Amino acid sequence: MKLAFVQDWFNANGGAEKVAGSILDIYEKEDVTIYALFDRFSPAARKAILNNRPLKTSLLQYVPFISKVYRYFLPVMPWLMKRFNLRGYDLIISTSHAVAKGFRSDPATLNICYCHTPLRPIWDMYDDYAAAHTLGKSALYARFVKWLRRWDVASANSVHYFIANSKHIQQRIANSYGRESVVIYPPVRTSKFTLNESPRKDYYLCMGRFVPYKKIDMVIRAFQQIPDKQLILIGEGWGTKEFNQMLKDHSNIQWLGYQRDEDMIRYMQEAKACIFAAKEDFGIMCVEAQACGTPVLALDYGGYRETVIDGISGYLFPDQTEESIIDGVTKFERQPLTAHAAIRQNSLRFSEERFKEEFRNFVSVAMKEFYINK
Repeated sequence: MKLAFVQDWFNANGGAEKVAGSILDIYEKEDVTIYALFDRFSPAARKAILNNRPLKTSLLQYVPFISKVYRYFLPVMPWLMKRFNLRGYDLIISTSHAVAKGFRSDPATLNICYCHTPLRPIWDMYDDYAAAHTLGKSALYARFVKWLRRWDVASANSVHYFIANSKHIQQRIANSYGRESVVIYPPVRTSKFTLNESPRKDYYLCMGRFVPYKKIDMVIRAFQQIPDKQLILIGEGWGTKEFNQMLKDHSNIQWLGYQRDEDMIRYMQEAKACIFAAKEDFGIMCVEAQACGTPVLALDYGGYRETVIDGISGYLFPDQTEESIIDGVTKFERQPLTAHAAIRQNSLRFSEERFKEEFRNFVSVAMKEFYINK
């Protein structure tokens, strides 16, 4: 079988990239060509995720520092993705949180999209992104968003089957595109993130990139107000003057920067609890923490409602505010969750093996239905 696999881009080795790797593993014996707007993977990530398969990129590949400035190229991404001509394949699979479904293809070729989310800046998080953009309140910005929404819906109409990464995204696909979808939860490496039943150390852990929607700054401000509680931060994209100023004179907050997987897992295994304050559509890292038997404090939103059993594997706090985070920590201190084996058991619902089986079966059935009807 000749298969085309399309990803928005390969930048950091995050959740979307791990999903891509699992799908490519399923079709490791097939003739696969990969398409992405640009590739900034390290050699190790390229081998682990892409297995050195053929990769075709757009003009963004030649833009200096594209890994840092790619968000500014959103206005031209639809045009660049449309330059990919995917005619001549037996099957096309895309994984998208931006524009990956916008390529050219033959309508007679089965087109399946694994959707992490409809494009956030123009749909459910439009207000947040507009508020952070210099031109966010301008008529020009509003006209651009209106055009991009039309393009996004049109590209969605070329997809034959949508797969949503959660029930939360299933509803958003329906709201944004008027399309039905099936839910297949993303793969979590539960075999790599292993159970620790030993007594935990006296710190909370917060992980992730220092970007606005992750709300790491909000977690920091919350722990500034509870100096008797220890917070460890792990992640990249930090170290700015503003960030360093936030940590100054707060000895209860420690930033460790980037950590290798084995070190990050150890910190997860030893933490009292992990904190997740972002509005996540699924939240793979939250499940990874639970796979270590570590309880979580997570925002009562989106995928967390599907992956956290409130009062057993963690606590959901209601609002994206410092006060709500503090209340969550206070509740955890009063009623700690220490059934570590039960917490891990909850995570096994989202294993990588389960994902591969469900995805393979769905595509097999879809191909039979699609080509028999043709």
